Amino acid sequence: MESPTRNPEMIHVVSKTDNRQHTVVNIPPSLDQTLPASSLRAQPVLLGLTSNNLSYARGGDLLHWWKTYPVPPTTPSGYNDQSSWGIVPAWGYATVTESSIPGILPDSLIWGYWPTATSPTLLRLEPRDLEGHWVEVSSHRQQLMPIYNRYEQTHPDEEKNLDERAWCALFRGVWVAGYLLNEYVFSPDPRAREPVHPLGAASKLPWSADDADLSSAVVMVLGASTKVARSFLWCLFDRPKESRPLGLVQVTSSPGALQEVADRKGWRVLSRTLAYTEIDQATRWIEGLQPSKVVIVDCGARDHVLHQICRNLQGSELRLCKTVIVQMGGQQKVYTTEEVQAARAAMQSLGKIQYNTSAIQDTVIDREGAGTYFGKVSHRWKEWLADRASAIPDMKLVWGQGIAGAMGIYGGWEKLSNGAVRPEEGLVYAL
Repeated sequence: MESPTRNPEMIHVVSKTDNRQHTVVNIPPSLDQTLPASSLRAQPVLLGLTSNNLSYARGGDLLHWWKTYPVPPTTPSGYNDQSSWGIVPAWGYATVTESSIPGILPDSLIWGYWPTATSPTLLRLEPRDLEGHWVEVSSHRQQLMPIYNRYEQTHPDEEKNLDERAWCALFRGVWVAGYLLNEYVFSPDPRAREPVHPLGAASKLPWSADDADLSSAVVMVLGASTKVARSFLWCLFDRPKESRPLGLVQVTSSPGALQEVADRKGWRVLSRTLAYTEIDQATRWIEGLQPSKVVIVDCGARDHVLHQICRNLQGSELRLCKTVIVQMGGQQKVYTTEEVQAARAAMQSLGKIQYNTSAIQDTVIDREGAGTYFGKVSHRWKEWLADRASAIPDMKLVWGQGIAGAMGIYGGWEKLSNGAVRPEEGLVYAL
């Protein structure tokens, strides 16, 4: 009796030298090999695409994201060269197809960092910290930052709500960055709890209670309509009054929608929301608040905006203020080699502080314990999910299907790499 025909598996591959070049290729179905001990195979079923995926490609060699899911050797000729082509991972869910891990059964749903592919993926997982939390221990992934090797089983209640799962796939991977920035880097009570440097404790860089204190500062958020910025702002809006900044300036391509959220959160007097063409208006307003510090959180502002703001500050009474610039993200575009070099030069010339979500999370887990930390994160994340209609009223899920074509991940990458995803669009893909 002949074995049943199996459908080809698809992977989305991206050129490592020019991230605008990408395609979808079929690979032979995975062989039915014996599953190693403490392993599982899982098939991605729901993934989100954001500007972060462009970052994973741009920094794929430096930060080892390309190593997460190497192009399989069975990939057709022309695309099987791992030095030239790679698979960009994405946050979302996968369904377990096989498992040799006690506690993880087939058909379980796992949250984590998956390949943009339809093929079952082999993971070697060990239990860690809490029930339902696992860490990938394969040797080829050990240079990845720890946050990308963490996987969680979902609770049965979560599996029933497709809409919430879609928002998790889209937002949860970046939401935690905004949460950590507000809660630990700029802690609401920095003298009661030691604040964390944006690069984490392992950097051994100083970050004092005064550095963390926003009560005499004005905060400027550039690229305020990005998902990581909206996550930070949602947390910032909920701060106790005594720990709020003197004022907030949001710079965005969608000022109307963002100012409405600030007003609804009780920040009408405390905030100004400006389009990129209006940034020169910020300086006079900030001067009137007489801050001792201006904190600029750059979540991916357009070209030259940050330089213009810094020139405006230096040419005003605010030149005597301390200026702190935290770099959290890049623009929604593919950077040329020259642009990458210019961005690195700007980090030095402007004194930017790079932000690292994984390093901060590792620091907090070490200080508080995994149970306490993940308990807090889970609680706040559920609050955000319940409040999302108010927190991001203009944002809608844009559903795609599969890997190939304009409606698949291929089409999503086209839009991302050409800067064509609008601030109110959230790309999610059912595979």
